Amino acid sequence: MTEQEERGLAERVAEGSDVFDFEKALELVQCMPAEAQKVIRIREENKKWQEKLERSYQRLHRAAQAMQ
Repeated sequence: MTEQEERGLAERVAEGSDVFDFEKALELVQCMPAEAQKVIRIREENKKWQEKLERSYQRLHRAAQAMQ
């Protein structure tokens, strides 16, 4: 992995993280690149589930309003 790719991956790991700042994310990428990619995959999956949950909540809310 090139230095530019490492830095890009580290930015993605650090983005929005409460755990990783850029320097710690870069260390993770350099020492355990597969784990860094796993962190990003899990975060993306969680975001998709959160969006799905939000859509379900909105449908439920609309249905409840329609029943009133």
